[in-house]
Amino acid sequence: MVTGRRRGFTLIELLVVIAIIGILAAMVFPVFARARESARKAVCLSNVKNIALAIQMYLADNNDTLPPEEHRQEVVDFFETIPGGADWIEEYDPWCANQSNPYLRWCVVLDEYVKNRDVWRCPSARMQGGAMWIVPGPDWLGYLEANLGNWGEGNDELGGACYFAWPVGWGGEVTDSLAQNRYAVPQYTGDVATKAFVQSIGTFVWFELKMAAVEDAANFAILSDSGSYTDGRPLSNAAYPDMCMIECSNSVCSWVDWENANCVASAADCGLYLQAPNDGSFLLNPELRKPYSRHLGGVNLGFLDGHAGWIGSEKLINLVKEGELQGISTSGPTTQCSSTWYTDYPGVPVLY
Repeated sequence: MVTGRRRGFTLIELLVVIAIIGILAAMVFPVFARARESARKAVCLSNVKNIALAIQMYLADNNDTLPPEEHRQEVVDFFETIPGGADWIEEYDPWCANQSNPYLRWCVVLDEYVKNRDVWRCPSARMQGGAMWIVPGPDWLGYLEANLGNWGEGNDELGGACYFAWPVGWGGEVTDSLAQNRYAVPQYTGDVATKAFVQSIGTFVWFELKMAAVEDAANFAILSDSGSYTDGRPLSNAAYPDMCMIECSNSVCSWVDWENANCVASAADCGLYLQAPNDGSFLLNPELRKPYSRHLGGVNLGFLDGHAGWIGSEKLINLVKEGELQGISTSGPTTQCSSTWYTDYPGVPVLY
């Protein structure tokens, strides 16, 4: 009896099969990645919606007025002295008083309405902020006065005026940043303290704004995806939260020194994990900045009327520029850059 010898696959056939599998994988994996990101976008949008509704509840309990800013005379008097060695401040800035009061943080103010602090987190975030400088209280002003000289702009490790102060209970294992000599959540790099509050959804802070003063609450943005800046953010950070600002792609508008040997490390600090071109290209080419949007080329926004939605990053810039969307500040090249902007980068358009 004659039996045929069983024939196996040839090397060519195996290579063809492997090539086909590789092609199919290359086609399928992006679909899976997009589906995963769509799911994360939905989770983030739900979180944004919940915070927007929490703001509505706060408004209902507070005469349709958004959270307060610091007005106490003793606080004003203290910060008029430019305390803490903040020599870059030439005159009293009320923003310092608001930022240094841990109980004026909107996350803290809205805590009783939000209930779950994880709602402030976006699952797609590559940059995040949170409870940075923990000030024991409740007499935070007395604490700053008693420790004057031990904190301030001259000591980056200890923070101070105009830094982001938070109350005890938000920093996890850090209960006194000054005594423990550490931030709970570093602004750019470093270890986040155990159980510290981390956020990647932030608010556009409009202190004491009354609903009656807003013509169209449905087109007034009040919160959105955010990165290391979580309140009072400019348009560039709102549109592209996973980089510090679009302006960081050039040497005129940024503290990043693209020319020195540490340019890659500096870029990482700023959220640009690839070395950005030092020629204003991020302002010229939307494709270069697209990876720094949060969700498939766009971001989630919450509005003053309580609704939330996704919007493309470039569309967001244009809507704000054209005055069709309110609530987001338009700081940028027209207000922050040096006078050499237009001569250094001729032809670069102004976004704002």
